[in-house]
Formats: sequence, structure tokens, C-alpha cells
Amino acid sequence: MKSLRNKNKIHYGKSERCLKIVAVVVSLLFAALMLYPMIFAVSSSMKDNSQIYEVPPKLLPGSANSVSLVFDYSGQEFESEEALKDQMMQDNVLAMFGTNFKLADQSIMEIQVYGTKDGKTLFHSRAHQMKLQMECDYGIYKRTAIKKEILLHDDRYIRACESIGYEFDADGIDKKVEEGLGNNFTEQVSSVLNEKYQTVGKLVSVGDKTKNLLNLESFKYYLDMPAYIYPQSERIVKMGFMTFVINSVIVIGFAMVAQVILCSVCAFVISRQLSKRTGKFVLMFFLGGMMVPFASIMLPQLIMYKEMGAYNNYAALLLPFLYPYGFYVYLYKGFFDQIPGSYFEAAALDGAGSWYLYSRICMPLSKPIISLIALQTFIGNWNDFFWAWLVTEDQNLWTLNVALYNISNNAGTKQNALMGLAVVTITPVILLSILFSRQLKQSIVESKADDGCNN
Repeated sequence: MKSLRNKNKIHYGKSERCLKIVAVVVSLLFAALMLYPMIFAVSSSMKDNSQIYEVPPKLLPGSANSVSLVFDYSGQEFESEEALKDQMMQDNVLAMFGTNFKLADQSIMEIQVYGTKDGKTLFHSRAHQMKLQMECDYGIYKRTAIKKEILLHDDRYIRACESIGYEFDADGIDKKVEEGLGNNFTEQVSSVLNEKYQTVGKLVSVGDKTKNLLNLESFKYYLDMPAYIYPQSERIVKMGFMTFVINSVIVIGFAMVAQVILCSVCAFVISRQLSKRTGKFVLMFFLGGMMVPFASIMLPQLIMYKEMGAYNNYAALLLPFLYPYGFYVYLYKGFFDQIPGSYFEAAALDGAGSWYLYSRICMPLSKPIISLIALQTFIGNWNDFFWAWLVTEDQNLWTLNVALYNISNNAGTKQNALMGLAVVTITPVILLSILFSRQLKQSIVESKADDGCNN
């Protein structure tokens, strides 16, 4: 057996082996070049602002730090519980925003503040770095300097605490300070608070811990970012970035269903219902439509849609897909022409009509073409920008790419946030492309197997 294997083994010459090695190296090189932008985008989305602008840029993000600050109010007298709570909230805002601002280059992705009195924990607040950044860029402290008097101006600190979230109980809360923390930031945080953001509570502890999962948590706040940028829209405030995802899903879902059905119906009529000469003429009509540049019909189409009332609404986004795409009609027709005529003859003898021939013979055998057209329609429209941007003004109607364009033009948008939203946008394309490609391969194999059995 072993000798037989050796006989059947193919022996490559020196030149063939060299060619094979070169082909593998070149393929790996091209794969690396294609993957690098995606890897860089994912990495940048998990970096803080200081890491993004490093020269030369680092491929991987640094370790994410979680810092816990403990303020003690023992021995201090307050008029009431409300006054104590108010003071803890002020110190909380000073500690969080001051530390986040002054230590922006330390990869502090989480800040926790505890307030204790007489051995009991009365106050706890926790904020992610992206939450604090959004409040500075778009929210409570938009276009302000991060100074003590500004942080505590009027009721800003109250609104900031309510936005961040906190827990207070004069009788004590269950939340306890985490044990086993390091002291890497003790000197830096103490210096920042003593010099610029003096607190009433005594800073008794500064602990830190590495939590790299905090990098992934940034995506949660990227998705919430549109609610800060467009607070006038109730829908966006409620749903955030998912507003634009839903719009894209609606448009793409309609496009896929419309193109799969309309193009197949046209191809069936051309292939099986019309004469060869007439079918060729009609097919050329559809293919001719592909030759017309979109730029030449853009303005007339836009005017026509406006006259029809299809502007700045879902109709403007969906109506263009009611015209069968010529190339898809061509693909369907070529496939229908290859179906053996005996299938149709046998069905016709049993009294089958055109609808039966289309739905029970043509479409079940067209799974490879359906998968291909669905995939191409999905990718093309998921990446589409210009038409959706042209016909929509309402923020609630924006698709993903229109939203990304407008968010990127916002002065407050940081590069890490833009990269994060880009990753969110790209990921479904990659996943569904893999899914559809597998379905396409499976459908082709099944169709070949069926043909083999029939022959």
C-alpha cells in the first residue's frame, strides 16, 4: 500500500516548487493588505483619543484601565441628607471629568467613585470614558472648558450625575469598594484633584485594575452617539444608531425581494413565453437600460419623484427597485434557457399553467442565481450612499452611509468613534457575504447533483 502511494505521488520539479512558493507568498501578501484596513479600524475603535494620534500608530490598542476613587466624609457635618448627597455629586463630577480630562493619555476607560462616611458606603457612581467624552463633546459640557467652576455651574453637576448614573442612600448601599486593586495612579490622580479640582471629601484611596473588555464596551456608546448629536429627533434619541440600521434593512430587504421576483418574472416571460426574436429584443431593452449613466438621469429622476410626492420619505428610497435590473434579468434568462424542455412539456401535458411552470420548476431550480442576486443586491445597496443622501433630508430616514457621512462631518466626532461606527457598518456585510457564499456553493452543488441524477 505504501509503495502504491509513493507511485501515485506527484513529484514537482525545482521550478514548479519555486513557482508554488512564490504564489503562496504573493497570496498571503495580498490577503494581509486586504485585511489590514479592517484590523486597523477595529483596533482604532477600541483605542482612546491619545492612542489614535500616536506617531507611528500602534496596530493593537493598549490595556484598558479601571480606576476607583474613594472619598471619605467622616467627621464632616452637613445640614441634611440632601446636602450630603449634593456634595458627593459635586465631588463625583470633579473627580470623573477632571481625571478623564487631565489623564487622557493613560487609557483610563472606566472611573468609579465611592463616597463613605463613618465606615459605610453611601454613594457610588460609575462612568465609561466614552460616556464622559460624549458629555464633553455633545452633551452637558459641550463647548465648555473643563474647569472646576464650569463643572459645578448651576445644576450642571446634577444633570451630569443623572446622565452618568449614581446610587445614594444615607443608610448605606450594598456596593463595596473592589479589593485587590493596584496603586499605579495614586500620585497622578491626587495631584490632579489637589491642584485643579479640589473636593470637599477626603481622597483616601485610588485603586486601579486592568479590564480589557472595557475596550469592547466602547461600542455601546458609539451606538448611543447619534442620540447626543441629534437630540431633536425622538426616534433617534430612543433608538440611537439602530435608527439608521433599521432604515437600511428596510431598503435592502425591499430591494432584494423586488429584484429577485421582478427579474425572475421578466426572465421567465422572455425565455418561455415570447418568441426567440421578440425575447431577444425585450432583453436588449433591459440591457440597454444598464448602459445609461446614472448621472445623466439623476436630475430628471429626482424631479419626477418630487412631482410624484416621492421625496424625503420611504417611497423615494424604495421606488427605484421596482425597475428590474437588466443584468439580473440576463442571468435568470440564461439559467432558464438551460432547464431541459422536457420538464415543461411534461408539466404542460398534466395541465400546468404558466404560474406553475414559474413557481414549481424555474424558481426551485434557480437557487444559485437567487443567492447570487440577493448577495449582489445586499452588498450594492448596503454600500449605497448617493441616492439615499439625495432624496432624504429627514434624519429619521437616513440610511447607514448617509448617517456616517453626516456624523463624520460633525466637529465633535472623534476618529475612534468614527472607526467604531464603520466597524458596526462593515461587520454585517462580511457575515452575510460568508453566509450567502456558502449558500451559493451549496445550491450549485445541489443543482449539479440533481442534473447528474436526471441524466
